[in-house]
Amino acid sequence: MKNLMRGLALGALGAMAVYTSGASAQVVNEKSVFTLTEPMDVGGTVLQPGTYRIKVVVLNTNRNMLHVTNEEGSKVFAAVLATPHPIKTDDTIPESRFIYFTALDGQPKALRTWFARDTAYGQDIIYPKRRAMELAASTKVDVIAIEDEVKETEYKTAPLTIVTSEKQTKPYAAQTIVSESRPLTELPKTSSQAPLFATLGLLSLGGALGIRALANRT
Repeated sequence: MKNLMRGLALGALGAMAVYTSGASAQVVNEKSVFTLTEPMDVGGTVLQPGTYRIKVVVLNTNRNMLHVTNEEGSKVFAAVLATPHPIKTDDTIPESRFIYFTALDGQPKALRTWFARDTAYGQDIIYPKRRAMELAASTKVDVIAIEDEVKETEYKTAPLTIVTSEKQTKPYAAQTIVSESRPLTELPKTSSQAPLFATLGLLSLGGALGIRALANRT
């Protein structure tokens, strides 16, 4: 009986370890290497021609930070905010994709949304308010914005707004798209896994206590 209880406990720990590893891998895989032949604006930082790596740094459930570095990852050129851009599960992007705002003559193209390969969530780039107003007015689409003077240390809690083509601002509301083929209990990749870990722990504890009660009864 002791061996059975020990096996159940080890099995539960193993399941948690495997799940944790898988969740970490999802975040690690949200990166792309790309080469520019012309300048590109990413969240208000203009990158010059060259080869870069972009990756997700999770902040909370409705926003992330993107680090744009050299290919080796040893030098950070830009640290910008982004919000998840959900798509349906069956529309998972097989290759990295970069979507731009319509470029104006004489200005660098501006990144609107980035999709890492094999993910079901893109990243909508957030721009400083002044730059967001320029983009919204010129492209006639809404742009997610943050106040101009927000520091990187404030990224987690700084308010987000939507800038319209009329240069008006309105509150930002996170997008939610649920595919019929996706279980309702599935969490976004950037969501906390704490509830799942708690459930696993309670199930393991309950099973062990139940077996122990049966052992004492016999």
